[in-house]
Amino acid sequence: MTNSKNLWYFVRTFKFLKTLLFAFLFFVLQVQFCLSQSPILLDKTYNNLTWEEFLTKVEEDYKYHIFSLFDSIPTERISINEEGISIKDLMKSYQINVSFDMDNNIFLTKNYIIRSSLSRDFFQNKKIISVTNNQNKEDSFLDTKNEYFQETVIIGSPEKRYGKSKYDLYGFMKNKEDGEPVIGGTIYIKELEQGAVTTPTGHYSISLPPGEYTLEISSIGRKPDKKLVKIYSDGQLDIDLKQELVALDEVVVVADRYDNVKNNKLGFEKIPVKNIREIPVILGERDVMKVALMLPGIQTTGEGSSGFNVRGSPADQNLFYINDAPLYNTSHLFGFFSVFNSDAISDFSIYKGHIPVNYGGRLASIFEVTTKNGNNQNFSARGGISPITGKVLMEGPIVKGKGSCLAAFRTTYSDWLLKLVEDPDIRSSNAQFQDGLINLSFDVTPLDKIKLFTYQSSDRINLAGDQKYKYYNQGYSLRWNHIVRQKHTLSASLVSAKYGYVEENRESDILSYTHDYSLRHDEAKLNLELRPNINHTVSIGGNAILYNLDRGEHLPLEENSTVNPVVLGREKGLEASIYIGDEWDITSRLNLSMGTRLNYYASLGSKTVYTYADNAPRTINNIVDSLSYGKNQLIKDYINPDFRVALKYLLYQNTSVKASYNRLYQDIFMLSNTISISPSDQWKLVDKHIKPLEGEQYSVGLYQKLFRKQVDFTMEAYYKTVKNLVEYKDGVDLLVNEIVETDILQGSLTSYGVELNIKKPLGRLNGWANYVYSRATVLVDSDIEENQINFGQEYPANFEKPHSFNLVANYKFSRRISFSSSLVYSTGRPITYPVATYEQGGTLILHYSKRNEYRIPDYFRIDASLSLEGNLRSKKWAHGSWMFSVYNLTGRQNAYSVYFRNEDVVKGYKLSIFGRPIFTVTYNFKLGNYAS
Repeated sequence: MTNSKNLWYFVRTFKFLKTLLFAFLFFVLQVQFCLSQSPILLDKTYNNLTWEEFLTKVEEDYKYHIFSLFDSIPTERISINEEGISIKDLMKSYQINVSFDMDNNIFLTKNYIIRSSLSRDFFQNKKIISVTNNQNKEDSFLDTKNEYFQETVIIGSPEKRYGKSKYDLYGFMKNKEDGEPVIGGTIYIKELEQGAVTTPTGHYSISLPPGEYTLEISSIGRKPDKKLVKIYSDGQLDIDLKQELVALDEVVVVADRYDNVKNNKLGFEKIPVKNIREIPVILGERDVMKVALMLPGIQTTGEGSSGFNVRGSPADQNLFYINDAPLYNTSHLFGFFSVFNSDAISDFSIYKGHIPVNYGGRLASIFEVTTKNGNNQNFSARGGISPITGKVLMEGPIVKGKGSCLAAFRTTYSDWLLKLVEDPDIRSSNAQFQDGLINLSFDVTPLDKIKLFTYQSSDRINLAGDQKYKYYNQGYSLRWNHIVRQKHTLSASLVSAKYGYVEENRESDILSYTHDYSLRHDEAKLNLELRPNINHTVSIGGNAILYNLDRGEHLPLEENSTVNPVVLGREKGLEASIYIGDEWDITSRLNLSMGTRLNYYASLGSKTVYTYADNAPRTINNIVDSLSYGKNQLIKDYINPDFRVALKYLLYQNTSVKASYNRLYQDIFMLSNTISISPSDQWKLVDKHIKPLEGEQYSVGLYQKLFRKQVDFTMEAYYKTVKNLVEYKDGVDLLVNEIVETDILQGSLTSYGVELNIKKPLGRLNGWANYVYSRATVLVDSDIEENQINFGQEYPANFEKPHSFNLVANYKFSRRISFSSSLVYSTGRPITYPVATYEQGGTLILHYSKRNEYRIPDYFRIDASLSLEGNLRSKKWAHGSWMFSVYNLTGRQNAYSVYFRNEDVVKGYKLSIFGRPIFTVTYNFKLGNYAS
């Protein structure tokens, strides 16, 4: 009994002491909390400061961290009427409450006071975008280790509800640092398991039932964000995403609108800007076009040549756009460099399979280049110096947050390299190019954006004083984007482009000549994208192009030249089209995209048109009459409908199959005496005798994500036919013939192939590899023997390469050091060889094989580069990097062409452009640190 009583007293005493201890500890903590709130007394030095200056000064003077937890900071300046006023008393005049904690944190709130006993590590000293309805503001906020939301973002209001089942949430997603639109960013609704993707202007729209939702926001290279929103009615939510630097050992989960499994695009390639920076370069110049040549189905006739052959088609069946402006020559220095300054590019897409209905006029592919808008927050600049080029890019705000300007310029100083060559003709040559672009962007209203773009480039080449070339590109575009009813997009563009050249040839005094040429392209475009719901998009639009071609004059250059002067004349054509397209997610697995485009082309005067005898070849001797047409008088018109359809079916979460069919028409083509494009080639319009080119393509593909979605695998097969393909009679000189139709024959092209591609886009080791098997044959046959080529039999196309293999590998040793290498292999292109000789009247005559019966040797090349970044300090006024690269590492003498000379006996020669390794050192710089 005594022991039980003692135990009872002991328990009571323990509970009393425990209660007393907790009360004492609580008292001590409260005293410490109160003592920790050192009085913040403000003097007149705080008067007339902005709120941002005021809060910064308080933090610096009193070593506190301030968190403002309300929707908007007052716009008026701080007003202090008495010395020594406390911060609490000052904030009362602004109806703001002040709270302190034990970790030197101050919380400014409205309508409530914070009283918290949270753990010491709950609050972190960070910043984030604090989102309010219809606007973004940068405030300090509470960031926690757990999922925590500062506030619920209210969209709309209960008073504006109209009884609809769904309301529209819309807005723009931008980069926080420079205001650039985020293209392909995703907004995922966690509760509904659905989302939206931003357009090229950064706009998004999604329909949601009223309620509360968690928005998961992400984009490649941007820090993911989450927001809690409450939908009452239609409303706008603009999103700013911060740049994210990812350590090498982290796992990154990204979303991409161009996911190869889930999108409905076949034969679509998108080149990230980082790939342009990583791939080894020739002579130190980063070149987006060289990256394109590493993709499946895209080839060129040889090193240093311009133009691309996409899926077996001639180079003139590709259309290049930069900010809506077309480019009719995409190369500098005969093809060694492209006209695109890679530092200014934000997006580069290639359509070579299923071409969207808003594009037309080419049969093979669309190359779409979009430049950066320019930083609308801060001024920045970057540049680079290589052995032959120097470049600089500058950007900054015109009106901060609303308008920006970007200007990029590039030039070459390559003549010193030519002086090192032993050949005296090359030493006496010089070659120069310059290009520049300016892009102005304005947010006129939250729903209206205007972009003004201009581009200029020029080349001057002097080959030993015997041949001189001057050619140029000019491009202008004015684009207006408008958001209609918060979710539809209306865009209108006015475009003007010009290409031209002047050639002088003095290789022989008696044959010296000068020749000029110009092409002008003026265009108006209108496009409306209607989004009835998140699963349905309808595109309606049209465009009109006015072509003006001046084929120039071919004139004698020297007094003793025997060249006959020729005025080649002018051409004018009007091309117009209207289209409608529909993209529909029928189910979560099945997507259908289809559209039609009605094309109208009119050949216009003034011009003289000849008629020829029936059932006879078109030759000068067979001209029977001529017709003269006045200015803008209709000569001949064509009406042709395009059709596009694509189907995607998602077999599994990581596997899909796709199929497409395209029929397209083309009204402009190129006259060329060479296999590859040269500056002296001429564009020519279809007319009364030359019909529009007609192309059809069937494509199927299998798309998979492998190895936990870290690897993309693609297999595509295609079959393509082209009718009215333009081919040329043997031995003609197209560029000086006034009556071009007498040198032209129209036939057909058949091409088919299989493309295999495997890509690992992320990780310390990344890159891609692809293999392509393809064939392309041409047939020009007729009942009239003179209108046949190769005796009316099929022959390989000039650019056919049955087998090709590309490998690109990048390895990041650290964030400062990375290594890249590429391997290129392809079958040699076709060529026509002399196979026999005979004498006629004492002259040795060559007898050639059938057209393209033989092939030049196969092509093989390995490149490598090492990139070294400067130190990664966060606060630097400038950052520099070095690139050490070697082109053609093995020194293989790849044949650009094979030609023959009659030197008593016929001798063959192989021409190599780069027959030895080319080493280059490049230095690049930019204002700001590594991340900026």
